Amino acid sequence: MSNKSLARLNDFWRNTPSIFNDDLFKISYPKEFSKILNGKCDFEEHEENYVVELEVPGVNKDEIKVTLKNDYLTINWNRKNEKKSNAKNASYERSEGSFTRSFYVEGADQEKIEAELKNGVLKLVLPKKENLKSKQITIK
Repeated sequence: MSNKSLARLNDFWRNTPSIFNDDLFKISYPKEFSKILNGKCDFEEHEENYVVELEVPGVNKDEIKVTLKNDYLTINWNRKNEKKSNAKNASYERSEGSFTRSFYVEGADQEKIEAELKNGVLKLVLPKKENLKSKQITIK
């Protein structure tokens, strides 16, 4: 490939992001799709417990419901945006509505679950029941 071709290719890639900022490429997603993008979380299973960390910025603990039923942990929360105005031009990207996330947590001990909401992150620690933890068996 010649230097001239490389220069053209370089120019193309340098200018590509500005092409997609054009109004032609702006997409309005349905409200339901935005719910998928909310509630980003980390889920870990360890030998002793499960750990879930879920982003719920701007949500008070009173607006979050956590349930454990049939080995499924379900987290429900609501988010309301108060910033609706009569502005001539406005863009609202933060979603509002009801959200749900569910996780399979086999053998979680319902009586020992710990939950904490700090800086917009809900952290749940779900210890496993004793009979589900693996144990090394000594052979005689």
